[in-house]
This record gives sequence, structure tokens and C-alpha cells, in this order.
Amino acid sequence: MEVLVAETTSQQERLQAIAEKRKRQAEIENKRRQLEDERRQLQHLKSKALRERWLLEGTPSSASEGDEDLRRQMQEDEQKTRLLEDSVSRLEKEIEVLEHGDSAPAAAKENAVAPSPVRAPAPSPAKEERKTEVVMNSQQVRG
Repeated sequence: MEVLVAETTSQQERLQAIAEKRKRQAEIENKRRQLEDERRQLQHLKSKALRERWLLEGTPSSASEGDEDLRRQMQEDEQKTRLLEDSVSRLEKEIEVLEHGDSAPAAAKENAVAPSPVRAPAPSPAKEERKTEVVMNSQQVRG
């Protein structure tokens, strides 16, 4: 009788482990889809910003109302770009945590609810270069 109970318990544990693994895989796939969507949005915004910069460079220096609207839109797009870059970085880290075990699932969920720049790790040098480039380009547009 004890053997039967032990087998049932171990079978339940295996089923539970399988269910948790499937749940984690589904969560990873959802985050990957979200990551790809945000990367597409980011690429679109960057292309749009590049086009708008090109259009502004071709216009005379007189500040017409259309130019001001375009500059305002560019600033909004740059802000959206920065937010998307942060979101992409956060999602990449969450996926990495999910793929490499439950070493910090509570921290990942906490960051997902309320991402905080204070808790965010230092960005990679490549990302810093892109941010510097965006800032320099935005300063050129204003200047």
C-alpha cells in the first residue's frame, strides 16, 4: 500500500513539474512575441525619425508652424523610442531569466509590474552608443 502511495505521489510531482515547464515555455513564447512586436515598433520609429530628420534638413531655416509640429512629433517619437528600447532590454532580461531557471522569478515579476530605472542594470556599451547617437542627433535638430 505504501508503495502505491509513493508511486502516486511521485507521478503527481512529475505531472506538476511537466505542467510548470509547459507554463514557463508558454510564458517565454509570449514574451518573445512581445519582444518581436516591440522591436518592430522600435525599428519603425527609428525609420520615421530618420525620414523626419532628412525632411527637416531639406527645409529652409525659417521656423514655420509645420516645422514646429514636425519637431514636436520628433521629440515625442524619440521619447517613445527610448521607452521601447528600455522595454526591449527588460524583456530580453526576463526571457533570459525564464530560460535559465528560476534564479530570480520574483525580481522579474516585480520589474514587469513596475519597471524602475533605479533597479535597471547598466546598459551594454553598444546600447550606450546608440543612446548617445540619438541624443547627439536630437541636439543637432534643435541646434
